[in-house]
Amino acid sequence: MLMKKSSKTMYLVCAAAITVAFGGGCGKKKDTASDVEVEKILIPVRAAEAVNRDVTQSLNFSGNIDAFRRAAIAPALAGSRVLRIHVDEGHSVSEGQLLATMEDFQLQQSAAQIQQSNAQLAQLRAQLAQMEADFKRISTLHSRGSMTQQQFDQAKAGYEALQAGYDAAKAGNDAAKAGYSLLQKSVQLRAPFSGTVIGRYVNEGELYTGAPGADGISGVVAIAQLGRMKIEVMVPEQDFVHLRPGQIAHVRTEAYPDTVFEGTIFTVNAALNRMSRTARVAIDIKNDKQLLKPGMFAKVEIVTTTRPNVLAVPAGAIVMRDEKPHVFTVQSNTAPYITKPTLVKVETGLVTDRFAQILSGIDEGTIVLTDNNVSLSNNTDIRVIAIER
Repeated sequence: MLMKKSSKTMYLVCAAAITVAFGGGCGKKKDTASDVEVEKILIPVRAAEAVNRDVTQSLNFSGNIDAFRRAAIAPALAGSRVLRIHVDEGHSVSEGQLLATMEDFQLQQSAAQIQQSNAQLAQLRAQLAQMEADFKRISTLHSRGSMTQQQFDQAKAGYEALQAGYDAAKAGNDAAKAGYSLLQKSVQLRAPFSGTVIGRYVNEGELYTGAPGADGISGVVAIAQLGRMKIEVMVPEQDFVHLRPGQIAHVRTEAYPDTVFEGTIFTVNAALNRMSRTARVAIDIKNDKQLLKPGMFAKVEIVTTTRPNVLAVPAGAIVMRDEKPHVFTVQSNTAPYITKPTLVKVETGLVTDRFAQILSGIDEGTIVLTDNNVSLSNNTDIRVIAIER
């Protein structure tokens, strides 16, 4: 009897627990879908105003800047010693100014040879003058019949031999003088044009061997005209056909990131390199303030096509629908604001990496979306966070 009573009591406790568990929730109101607030998802976008501007198509390259005119100054003959260098790097020099003096040992030898040659030539000239007078007298005697033909021929041969000897000696003397002049230029190194000293490659007292230094330049000093610079770029064949002398180039450097230097193409190589399929194009750069220096790395933008003062939008505003160009437009307002875009079909002209020319479809002042616009539709809720005007 005791076991049955205990079992009955346990069943009653379990039933009560179940009743409390389910009964406690019976008086609570259930949540419905209308009571839950769902936050609206807004796509953040940026916009820009369609305005009239110049739209340009350009090609971009890079290369090293160099002086338009530069020269490495060196003696004509290697093997001489540098006695003195009269200028330092950065000095301005004038045309003809003495830059360096080399040892004059060879020049002294050449001067001695010329002196000896002059003496020999003077002696031969005197002999030739005497022989010429004698030959005239012999010619007169021969014409009168007072001298045999054999005697005349011998005299003539002697005169002609002396004349040839004199001519050879004079040619040797002229060559010696030319060699002296060359050596003189090799001893006194002068500036071939006005400019700035951009390098000293040999120290005083060192022997100039003619071998290029670490930077590949062979010379004692180097000068350049820094008021006019150039940059040479290698252009692939697909871009080569769009370039010609006279086209404008914009040059930018890391040293002056906020400054754009204007240049002009002055040389387009008429042949391409067979290995690289590229052509050399040289650009003349104005450098009146001499900010640009030889060896600077630069990026070059060459304008190939220009559409002046045309209606345009940022290139990112163009979206393709059914393979046709469109833009999403919105009402003008003060950003940020919430709205829905409108898809508008447009006709484009010149399209570059930055801007797209609009021929029809929208008017000047229309606000178009420029990013996060590829997957939008007319019913998309968006938040315009900024407008570029």
